[in-house]
Amino acid sequence: MGLSLGCALLAGCGGEKMMRCTSASGSWAIGRVAEQGVLDRIQAESRATRIRTLGAGETSADIGMDRVTVHVDAQDRITAVTCD
Repeated sequence: MGLSLGCALLAGCGGEKMMRCTSASGSWAIGRVAEQGVLDRIQAESRATRIRTLGAGETSADIGMDRVTVHVDAQDRITAVTCD
């Protein structure tokens, strides 16, 4: 039973592979306006299965290593790209 539970908790068991985000691939976007085409490229290049945008001063305790987070300022310009 312990082995089954351990397998259920690990990504990759059962044939599904969890994609890990790589935020370094989004560094080119710093300073650009967060338009849909830019966001789509960030998501594709980071290999993230999910994307979210956080505005200036917004935070989140929700963690997901398969997601890329795009941080934007008040003018909707990208200030950071992180995996979390």
